[in-house]
Amino acid sequence: MIVLFVIGLTGATMFVLGVLHVPFGVSVAVAGLACVAWGTHFSRSGPAGAGARFRVPKLPVVLAAIPLLAIAFTAATVPLNDFDGRAFWLLKAKALATERAIDGPFFHGQEPRNQYPLLMPLDASLLMIATGTPDDRYARWLYVLTFAAFVLLIGRRLGPWYAAILAWLPQFAFVSEGSALSGYSDIAVAAFVAGGFIELIDARSPIRFGFWLSFLVLTKNEGLPIAVILFIAGAFVFRRRVALSAIPLVVAVAALFTWRSGIPKTDEENYIALLPSLPTHLDRLPSAIVESAKHLFYVANWGLFWIAAVIALTLLAWRREWLAPAVVASMAALYIGAYVVTQWAMPELIAVSADRLLMQMIGPALYAISRCGPSVPVGPHKIDVTRRDVH
Repeated sequence: MIVLFVIGLTGATMFVLGVLHVPFGVSVAVAGLACVAWGTHFSRSGPAGAGARFRVPKLPVVLAAIPLLAIAFTAATVPLNDFDGRAFWLLKAKALATERAIDGPFFHGQEPRNQYPLLMPLDASLLMIATGTPDDRYARWLYVLTFAAFVLLIGRRLGPWYAAILAWLPQFAFVSEGSALSGYSDIAVAAFVAGGFIELIDARSPIRFGFWLSFLVLTKNEGLPIAVILFIAGAFVFRRRVALSAIPLVVAVAALFTWRSGIPKTDEENYIALLPSLPTHLDRLPSAIVESAKHLFYVANWGLFWIAAVIALTLLAWRREWLAPAVVASMAALYIGAYVVTQWAMPELIAVSADRLLMQMIGPALYAISRCGPSVPVGPHKIDVTRRDVH
């Protein structure tokens, strides 16, 4: 968890300081100090159950390691070749590494997706600066590391078999659009959603929960509404303490909108502005639901994962364990609503984005499956550990 937190905290700190026009070098130093401070805090406090000792079966660990090693080998030998990674995300990273500013000349041109949040490009720019070259063959390791850290997070908090499941999902490991071998930021969103969701399960640190939400806001456009969904869930979990979560979240939102106010908008679609048109497009709703749901059954990308996840989520709802079903259902409703009001050709937009949006819900979905099968203790309530008891 700490590696993912450092990735998020570094990019978020640099973005907020960039909005305040703090010099790039100073931002890097402050981000480093922030990561050291949080790393020290994290190692002392740790997640719930961190001190518990339990036997870890070797087979799922080996199984999880195989695709990670294959991804690392491919990243070391094959150039980055996905369109969005090269045309948008890492192009921004190169501009940040060259101009050392989040509002430099690059962001005042007519570049596509000009107002995309910059957390991951800022992290990637640091690798480019450290290696002394804007070549993306070094920066792509950030995406490999993010996925590996995500797999470790799932293994530590849900159990090694669930880490193996995540590691072997083609959409995460091998598919050209959105996987760890691409320059997309969907794995980062999925990891930050999982980090925030696990904080809800642990119900220990509202401030750390708020930081996960701030990372979401600064990673992708859909991060803000997802953060709102998780924050509402957090209000039920943390109650009054959720006010602490609002502090980093509000800072991130304020920084994002302040930055965007000075950056020209190019081809981004403003779904918030389109939302009032939803009632006039309800005739598109059935088609949006059906076309999106088809991707649950794309075996080439997901195997049988989403079939199992839907069954598990339904079972949790029947048992009145609402957290995971409510979060997944709310995120799905968000995506479908965006499809309904979009000005793009809806079938084409669903075809190219639905699998990546499913990636973002993987943390709560894996948790739902773990609640219906063997796992390790998660948070304040112990999940039954069959065959291997915690001791």
